[in-house]
This record gives sequence, C-alpha cells and structure tokens, in this order.
Amino acid sequence: MRRCCHGCARRADDAESDSARSLDPATAAGWTSQRAWDTVGSMDPQQPERLLSVILESTPAAVVLVGETGRIVFTNAAARRLFFEDQDVTGENFLQMLARASEPLRRPLLSDADQIFTFEEQGEHETYHVAKRHFPLDGEPHTLITVRHLTHEIGRQEIAVLKKTLRIIGHELGNSMAPASSLLRSARQMLTRPELHGRLETALKTVEERLVHLQGFLSGLARLGQLPKPQRREIAWPAFVDGLRALWPDAAIAAPPPTPGWFDPAQIQQVLINLVKNAHEAGGPRDGVAIEIDETDGGVRFAVLDRGPGMTEAVLAKALVPSFTTKEHGSGMGLTLCREIVDAHDGRLRIARRDGGGTQVSFWLPSRTPEPPEIRARLTLTGMR
Repeated sequence: MRRCCHGCARRADDAESDSARSLDPATAAGWTSQRAWDTVGSMDPQQPERLLSVILESTPAAVVLVGETGRIVFTNAAARRLFFEDQDVTGENFLQMLARASEPLRRPLLSDADQIFTFEEQGEHETYHVAKRHFPLDGEPHTLITVRHLTHEIGRQEIAVLKKTLRIIGHELGNSMAPASSLLRSARQMLTRPELHGRLETALKTVEERLVHLQGFLSGLARLGQLPKPQRREIAWPAFVDGLRALWPDAAIAAPPPTPGWFDPAQIQQVLINLVKNAHEAGGPRDGVAIEIDETDGGVRFAVLDRGPGMTEAVLAKALVPSFTTKEHGSGMGLTLCREIVDAHDGRLRIARRDGGGTQVSFWLPSRTPEPPEIRARLTLTGMR
C-alpha cells in the first residue's frame, strides 16, 4: 500500500486492525501470524540471530550443544561459567571432558533421562536439574543439554514442606489429644462420684477411639518415611490381572493393553488395594466399582471408579492432603501413600468426578522407555487481555 503521509499510514493501520477484529478467531490468528512474519522479514537478516544470541547468553540455565561425536558446537555464558571456567571451548570434545569428570557429575550428564542430581562442591551440596533433547541440525544429529541450578529453590521448598508437615502433625495431635485429655479429667472426677460410674465406659471408649485414630495417622506417616524404592520390572498382564480378580471377584476389570507393564507389582497392587477399599467405602453398590487399565501418553493408565455420592469441590481440593478424611475412623493417609508410590514410579495421580455419578481415581505410569514428558501445565497470558 502506498502511503502519502503518517496520518494516512495510521488510518490504514487502524483500518487493518478493525478488519482483523471483525474476522473469526482462526482467520484473525492467521492474519496476526502473517503480520509477525512480515515484521521479521523486514528486519536486518542478522537481527533474529543476534536476538537469539542475546536470549541464550542471558538465560540463567547452562546450555551446551554438541554434535554426534561429542564436539562442542555452542555454549552460553552460564555453561562456560558452570563447566568451563569461563573459557570458550567450542570445537573441543564434551564426551572426553566427561570421561575425566567425577562419577557423580558424569553419570547425570551422560544419562538421556531428565533428572535432578546433587553434587558436592567445596563441602557444599548443590542441586541441579539436567535435561537432554536430540534433534538433527544441518543433516547431522545433535544433542542439546540444559542444566539449571536448583539449590535455593529446593531448599525453600523443603522448608515449606517441613512447615506444612509440622502443621499437619500438630493439627492431628491437637484433634486427638485435646478431647482425650478432657475426657480423662472427667473420668477422674467420675471415679469420686458413684452415681456417674455408668458413664465411665463411654468416656474411656471415646478416649480409646481417639488414640486408635492417632496411632493410625502416625503409622501412616511411618510407612511414608519407610517406603522402599520401587523394583520395576516387566509385568505380564494376565497374571497381574488374575491377582486383582482374586481380590475382588465382583469388580468389573477391563481387559489390559497388549504391551507389558513396567512397574513394581507389589507396590502398584497396594495402590489398587487402597483405591478399591475407598471405592467400596464410598457408599455405592459394590458391583458399581470398576478397574480400567489402558495405554496412553507413552505409558499405562489405571483407574478405579465407583458409584458413590461423589466428592464436593471442597473435598476434591483437599483429598490428597495428608490426614484429611471424610471417614469417621479414617487416618487420611491412604491416598497420600498411593500418591507417594505413584510419584516414586515417575507417574502422576488424579482424582475427578465420574460421569454419571461417583468418583474416579486414576494414575499414570511411564513405559520402560518413555518419551520426554509432555509439559501439560500452562501459564496462559494471551487470553487475558
């Protein structure tokens, strides 16, 4: 468009903007993308490259790009500071450098799995997150390695978790010990008054119930602290599902997937035992309890469904909080233990309402060679204008 003056140019831009607003969302998105590409196309040809360089040099994560043979193609400032004493090591062999490194550092940097590792440095323990991604560049395989320093974030999180745990323990102790102490004082007074002896049994029974509840809560905490590392192995589904059918003959158990599972069978069976127990106690019919097993997202998904009254929003929000329970004699540690086992398998656990009424508790476990996990979280800003 030929523009004779700045005012005409502004009017033309305003008209184009009004036209974009009148379009449907998909067309408008395409129009906006085209404008963005037009803007990039009008740049100095080297400006995008300079922009990318500034971004990479400014990021606090260490970034190293290596070729198929281990030759270092690129390092940013954070990587040079973290690994190479601020030296330019382009062209040197990263794999040969790792061969000379100590085992606690070499092992996570050679692993293909994303992981958090702790490395002792000058008597201090530092925590890092390492991730690797592989892709072709100019027809050659390359590996991008990113390392983030997490010591401060992990430390703050540990303190926050400790404070939360202490609040939960204090709350549970208070809920059990305060009424028990009050009832014991009352029982002592009843002993001096023969006409109240008949009420002693009720008072002592209530004290016993509170102490039993407290014992269950503390036992649950102990199990969490002593949970062994899962011994994952290949699982043939027929034998595993037969074991479930022996436990719950009246439960509807769907046919498992054809691909073998990869998990600790004893621990995952314990998770299912806890979930099915909850489903039976939800108040619905026993034949309304179902177990589903299917392949999805590079792993296997288990789901336990019931036809009870379901959970309110408030209960759903607190269901995985340790010690929270809606049962009269529950410890509130069952779901917490389930989540701990699933987390130890690098999985995830979810609770939702079941279509048609009831509750669905599902958990996903990765396969033996999982794809890099899809980032499902979104911090959307573009839809908030």
